[in-house]
Amino acid sequence: MSSTDWRQFVPGPVPISQHLLAIGGRQLPYNRTEAFSTTTKTILTGLKTLFGTQSQVAILTGSGTAAMEAAVLNFTNTNNRTLVINGGTFGQRWVSLCEALATCHDELPVKPGTDLDLSLLETALTDGNYSTLLINAHETSTGHLYDIEAIGTIARRHGVLFIVDAISSVCADAFEMDDWGVDVAILSSHKALALPPGLSFVAMSEKAVAFLESDRRQPKSLYFDLNNYLENQKRGQLPYTPAIGIMLQLHARLDDIHEQSTKALVSQHKERAECFRESIQEMAFDIFPARSSNAITALSCRDLDALEVAAELRDRYHLIVASNGGDLKSKVIRVSHMGDQDPADVRRLTSAFGEISARANPINTKK
Repeated sequence: MSSTDWRQFVPGPVPISQHLLAIGGRQLPYNRTEAFSTTTKTILTGLKTLFGTQSQVAILTGSGTAAMEAAVLNFTNTNNRTLVINGGTFGQRWVSLCEALATCHDELPVKPGTDLDLSLLETALTDGNYSTLLINAHETSTGHLYDIEAIGTIARRHGVLFIVDAISSVCADAFEMDDWGVDVAILSSHKALALPPGLSFVAMSEKAVAFLESDRRQPKSLYFDLNNYLENQKRGQLPYTPAIGIMLQLHARLDDIHEQSTKALVSQHKERAECFRESIQEMAFDIFPARSSNAITALSCRDLDALEVAAELRDRYHLIVASNGGDLKSKVIRVSHMGDQDPADVRRLTSAFGEISARANPINTKK
């Protein structure tokens, strides 16, 4: 079977449209030019629309974790205490970054796949011990989507700097940074933007930008000094050599989204997710999270081993889905609805799930 017969349904990197792939195959221009500065400024305008902000966005060359690290480096200091919402692998990523960067922090643990108890958050913030709150809009390891709007209301009430990893949420789910009181939001190129990995973005509210410019900030990094990015971006440049090819692809992708609208792109992800979830209702799988993102569907396997299901999809059907780690390794698989997919791809996937489910329980696959 040729490589073109394989289909990938993982949460990144996701399938990329052919016209964007073609841009990635071109010779790169020199970036220290007026023409490239114009491209950068156009990109920045488009990114603000995606985030739903009128404030500033910094473009980094690095994965989403690079942007998360930049957020911790720039918006916490030895006088801060940070509260981390930890509901899975990527909540733990925030914890690991705080540990690596010697940031004073506490965790508010959330059972994987369940919602955050807002009353517990309110209580934790009431004493005024925390200056910063870290969360993932979409905990990609479980498929759970937090209520960022409601959490933002609480964060504003207590005056904390609210930092959100929206890496696998922006473009797939509604996200209104300014309206929801988010101070720092993070995105990367290889999720619902459907581009190659290599770029990440840090959007900052006016409050966050003011923090960067204040004497409360204690810069701990040269490469990740966000003030330096904002200063250079005024002239349409980045302080260090960016991923030029991906920026050109991003420029084209933002044009596509502008023509379609961000709202329409979110609706497209929602329709894909709902179609898939409807199609597997009679099978030996259950939706794992209490509230699902449009980006992926996390499935718990009733009488099946999740790793074996993923392996059979790969080896027999040439369909790649994402397995999980830790306690969920044998219980949960994840199916992405991001990237260049068409209805035939989804039908092929659901047909394979149906055959696997029927072989596992030929009499009755429904609960």
